[in-house]
Amino acid sequence: MVPSQFLAVSYLIHIIATVVWIGGIVFMALVVTPAAEGEAGCSRFLTAIQRRFTPIANLSLIALIVTGVVQLTSSSNYVGFLNFSNIWAKAILLKHMTVGGMMTVALYMNLVLQPDINRTAMLLASGKAKPEDTAALSRRQSQISQINVVLSIVVLLFTAIARAQ
Repeated sequence: MVPSQFLAVSYLIHIIATVVWIGGIVFMALVVTPAAEGEAGCSRFLTAIQRRFTPIANLSLIALIVTGVVQLTSSSNYVGFLNFSNIWAKAILLKHMTVGGMMTVALYMNLVLQPDINRTAMLLASGKAKPEDTAALSRRQSQISQINVVLSIVVLLFTAIARAQ
């Protein structure tokens, strides 16, 4: 049994990490990216923000995993590994699958889309690309960011369902 003080600290860290990770995703998708679109130096600005936010997001994910394991194993609803016999376990499974989707989206954005945007911005600066090319990539980035916002809401929904049990 986990001591209640340790569990309380785990909840606090978990909530802070959730706010930082999901809050950052929502802020980027609904505020920063739309405000930067079409602005001169947009690619450099978004790259700089990504460089600052990625380590914070990764630290938040590590905190979520560690504190999540503590909370999972201390829950009275937890009936065993890969045992999905109650609503709580099913909600937690769906939550974790959705988080996996969010992580996949983030990897795509960081490892594929952002480098494409940076490369196209450099080509545009040297006259070897068209403004339409960067605009298309920016639209894709905006759309994918919005998908991650929806996934974030789904994660919070499954968390609420699990907490209600």
